[in-house]
Amino acid sequence: DPDLVAGLYQGNGIALEECKVPWPADPYRPAACSMPNEQVPVTFGDLRTNALFLGVGCRIERPVSACGKVPGVRPAVQADLYSAEVTLSENTPPAIDEVGGALWSGGVVSGIVPVRFTASDVTGIREQSVRTGADSTLISMLHPCDFTVAQPCPQQPAGSLDVDTTGVADGPQTFSLNVTDAAGNTQVVTSPPVVVDNHGPPPPIGLTATPEGGGSNAIRLAWGNPAGAPAPITQAKVQVCQAACPVATTVSASGSARITAPAAGRYSVRLWLVDRFGRGGPHNAALASVRIPPPSAAEPAAPPVRSKITAVLQGRRLRITGALAGSGRARIGWNALRGDRVLGRGSRVVTIREHRIAVTFTLDARVRSRTGVIRATARIGNRIVARSRARRG
Repeated sequence: DPDLVAGLYQGNGIALEECKVPWPADPYRPAACSMPNEQVPVTFGDLRTNALFLGVGCRIERPVSACGKVPGVRPAVQADLYSAEVTLSENTPPAIDEVGGALWSGGVVSGIVPVRFTASDVTGIREQSVRTGADSTLISMLHPCDFTVAQPCPQQPAGSLDVDTTGVADGPQTFSLNVTDAAGNTQVVTSPPVVVDNHGPPPPIGLTATPEGGGSNAIRLAWGNPAGAPAPITQAKVQVCQAACPVATTVSASGSARITAPAAGRYSVRLWLVDRFGRGGPHNAALASVRIPPPSAAEPAAPPVRSKITAVLQGRRLRITGALAGSGRARIGWNALRGDRVLGRGSRVVTIREHRIAVTFTLDARVRSRTGVIRATARIGNRIVARSRARRG
């Protein structure tokens, strides 16, 4: 029947390929298709349609349209599709909204923290991941997709990823949320800076343990707090160990402390710092060894140490030495005065070693050239324990 047409059509009915019977027909010849292709593959590119269908249509060729309704005539129509491959493409990245969670809070994070978000795309979401600022992937989730439908992958109205921050170095970090659609387009959202704090402050610097002596089992500790801790340091923990380590003792994080050993002997001292979030532990401990001698009745008690310092100015150098009745660290300072006018000043923190200190300052030429008085002071904590007036050497 020439009114019936088999073909491949777009969703709007526009034909891509049709097989027609010529009209008027030759009654002495078989009705042949106008476009036989003998199963040769045909490619149609740059299609912009919501559907393709293979079927049969009706067209008006004869004066009176019949479309298979001619009395006594049985129309035969056949359209065969042996195989088809459809590739959908688009280049718009997914939309990401409502990103939240600890990594996007701008604060301090540790352990496993969630990232929450919504993501959508015309082709759906195929993959979502969180990466570090150095582009190292911390977690990735691949969604199942069915590429036989127009939207192969699911949308993510309530996306979620649990990020393990222990794989990232402590300190300031940024992270990125990466969402990829079915066509391979990726949208990236970067977090504000956050501070990762999984291990607490780094080990203390220069830990020393000195026996107090005089028959006492007391130990004087001195150390420096490291710069760049993830969070403010609030306290220190100490263990005095022999065969085993007891429960840690809490001391001030000021850089010096006094602890007591159970008896004379050799000990290993472990000290670590703790930040305001309670993070820190033996994994970041500094070590020092100390020997507490047994008391000896034959040895006379050491005379008490009297704090005294001497200051000598030689050229540009001011040398301050002396003995201090204390241990740990002391702040040695100087100031130059002419009447009530201060010509200059300076100070330095030094370690007291067997009650002795020594420190040298290089003075500005203007201070030396003006007549006046230079006074030196020694402080332990907030208390001045010794004073001296400089003399010229």
